[in-house]
Amino acid sequence: MRLRPSMRENFRYILAVITPGLTFEPRDLYKAIAESVMSLYGDSIAAQVWPSVMKVEGSFVIIRCRRGTEHYLETALSAISFIQEIPAGVRPIRTSGTIRTLREKIQPCTDKRDGKAVVSGITCDVVVYMQGRIDLKEKGIYHEIPRYITKEDTEDLYYDE
Repeated sequence: MRLRPSMRENFRYILAVITPGLTFEPRDLYKAIAESVMSLYGDSIAAQVWPSVMKVEGSFVIIRCRRGTEHYLETALSAISFIQEIPAGVRPIRTSGTIRTLREKIQPCTDKRDGKAVVSGITCDVVVYMQGRIDLKEKGIYHEIPRYITKEDTEDLYYDE
């Protein structure tokens, strides 16, 4: 009698977009996804689906699940309305058997842009994020120093791209 070697498990990968264009840590996304799957289907189906966050690029995420359970995962993704107590949705875009195919569908990540700003007469490097956050770094003698601004400073804030 000849024993058959164990077969490799087949997975499916789902490309999803986080709306409204937010970026989260992979573990925070996993917690929201796992909670959604368990609340909709229970522990038994959640164990069969076995979701895993494979890659996060900007507001795009690639999630792995077992083959044949992708419809459960897609439904659970659509049911997400909060991630880390922040209103956000996860919308499935495409399902594939390989991560490479989904990477080709991801739009270039343009969630931040660089520039210069003058705050109270001091020129600073600026990073403007899509979420509305602005990071200022003042050039110091040894390194860049984070600069914190007040509401009054934002009224005088001018930056060029």
